[in-house]
Amino acid sequence: MLMNALRLLMFSLLLITFLPLVLLGTLGFMIRLKIKNRGISATAYEPLWNRMLFHHAGTRDDAAAVRLAPHLPALSPTVAWLLIGTMGLAARLSGYQGSFLSYPGARPSSMALAMVHRTAFFDEALASAVDPTGPHSAQQVVFLGAGWDTRAYGALRGRPVRVFEVDTPATQRAKTEALDRAGIDASHVTFVETDFGQISWFDALLGRGFDPDLPTFILWEGVTYYLDEKTVQTTLRTVSGLAVGSRIAFDTFSLEFFSGFLGQYMTLMVKGFYGESWQFFLSTAAPARKQASDFIASQGLALAGYEPWGEERGKSVPLGGFTLAERSG
Repeated sequence: MLMNALRLLMFSLLLITFLPLVLLGTLGFMIRLKIKNRGISATAYEPLWNRMLFHHAGTRDDAAAVRLAPHLPALSPTVAWLLIGTMGLAARLSGYQGSFLSYPGARPSSMALAMVHRTAFFDEALASAVDPTGPHSAQQVVFLGAGWDTRAYGALRGRPVRVFEVDTPATQRAKTEALDRAGIDASHVTFVETDFGQISWFDALLGRGFDPDLPTFILWEGVTYYLDEKTVQTTLRTVSGLAVGSRIAFDTFSLEFFSGFLGQYMTLMVKGFYGESWQFFLSTAAPARKQASDFIASQGLALAGYEPWGEERGKSVPLGGFTLAERSG
């Protein structure tokens, strides 16, 4: 207990020492975001940063994320080190692995542990889906709105599954160029381009060799918030038409929480900083699991797993939820 406290103290002191460098990195990121990130979601960087921090802290291996980051449009080797490398250095020097570095984190989670919980939930859902001993082991994995996800270059490398990454043309071009510059082999990944408007992501997948008759796992991380309800429903109904045993994992924000003052404030902050709006919310009124189950059942799917983000206690509601839905037989 005392050792953990000392590590936290040392970590905090190092962060304070490195703060000018982090602020300089933040400024560099914001400038590059405006100049070089055109046509690419700015929010795609946040989950990447968290996976990099886990790697630096030694709580979750993701060497591909660390190698990829310096070559992405809004980053550079210098900006990536100032923004994330300094915090990673603080973690390594102090040995601190708590709070937002504590992968897979505690349950129930909290606002501070949101990205920890989110990352762990999707990691676990993916590992379960490609487990060859499972009843409907996935033969295809689709990263829908893949952004800078690097699981295909770590957890899935060498697995006997077809891997598809779906995103906008600008994102795909930037990612494939970054992967090439980073020396990361992506020959096992099929990159699918779609604008999510003129052509559906599903039609784009079919055009690149996707087989709807094979059990499939779809990872849809950090995307639903930016879509309208009709688009979310259409996506889930599409999954309900895939092979029996196919699954989709996704996350949602709480309708109740984000209707309140703090939630509204967070929504405005994201809009102001990134220029992107949160649109879709799902009720987490108690019991939150039933809210998720009823919603996906209305789209022709069955609930295979659910974890609330935050506690269900008294009048408090979870801040959101992580859902695993299945096409049952």
